[in-house]
Amino acid sequence: MHFAIAGAGVAGSYLGSMLQRRGHEVEIFEASKKEHHWPVCAWGASRHMLEKFSQQAGLDFASYIFHVGHRLRMELPDDKEEYLDLKGLVTYDKQRWENDLLKGAKVTYGSRVKRETLQFEKYDYVIDCTGLHRTLLPRAEDDFMIPAYEYLLENVLSIDEFYVIGYKGAKGYFWYFPLGDGRGYMGAGDIQKKYYGVTEFFEEHPEAKIVKKIGRPIRLAPPKRMEPFYDGNVIGVGESIGCVFPMLGEGIIPSLICCDIFLDVLGKSSGKFDFRQYRKKVLDRFNYYDDVYRIVRLKMDGKLSTIRHVNLMMSMYRHMKKEEKRFGFEISLEKMTRLVNAL
Repeated sequence: MHFAIAGAGVAGSYLGSMLQRRGHEVEIFEASKKEHHWPVCAWGASRHMLEKFSQQAGLDFASYIFHVGHRLRMELPDDKEEYLDLKGLVTYDKQRWENDLLKGAKVTYGSRVKRETLQFEKYDYVIDCTGLHRTLLPRAEDDFMIPAYEYLLENVLSIDEFYVIGYKGAKGYFWYFPLGDGRGYMGAGDIQKKYYGVTEFFEEHPEAKIVKKIGRPIRLAPPKRMEPFYDGNVIGVGESIGCVFPMLGEGIIPSLICCDIFLDVLGKSSGKFDFRQYRKKVLDRFNYYDDVYRIVRLKMDGKLSTIRHVNLMMSMYRHMKKEEKRFGFEISLEKMTRLVNAL
């Protein structure tokens, strides 16, 4: 089959590599120029999951790891703190990882694919991996994002572990993820655009040097809120259809899981891609993300009660506990309840 992929981020690069390995013809279109193309996000995810995806794509994930986390410190409102034991959470060289996936692929950089200009008839299927932009799919009526800024830093002293600040009312969060050798990713997403923690970080670490600053929103709406997943011969994969964990704004692993769902459906389709089966599998796999999303939105609106909404809380806990390795940190009902109540 002949595929066009819009977007050379985590989903586009992985899916392009895997489709080529299966013998398909693939063309990838990336809006950024090659010298400006940059993998956004904090470059942190579960080692267990990334080892699996890397192995499937013929890569040795161990060679990409920057930092292996041991303990995450969470600063909460009213001077409260919480610590999570990490079980595989790492930072890794996401830029090199994606570039290695794209080796040998036909990639056209500086090409912003649009519905008006792409020759859809040239391809059996066109895959929308444009993430936040969702360039080739109709607008989702129930989409929800929060504005964010992120900074790639170097020369950061005296901080070498994962650190997060949770904002009151779950309005957003600040993060610092170490990359080793005094480098790190720092940023904040905040519905109120106050970005608490950023100014304070630079005041506490005046030696830190900004290598790159990026302003971009973070999608929190899960797949259930992001339909349609396909339109004509266009199929959305990854963050473009809401494959992001709403509580954390984390999209690397969910996007890669979505890629594997696409590949599984493609492999079982006889002749034509089974759009309905793909939709069903995505909604089933990420079903509980909608419960997590409802918790976040209720908390933002000041309406969450851990007693009245106990079913939502237990759904989130049970599913996260079952996927503890996928998250890379301990899942404790006691700590989760304290955390939600503290926000």
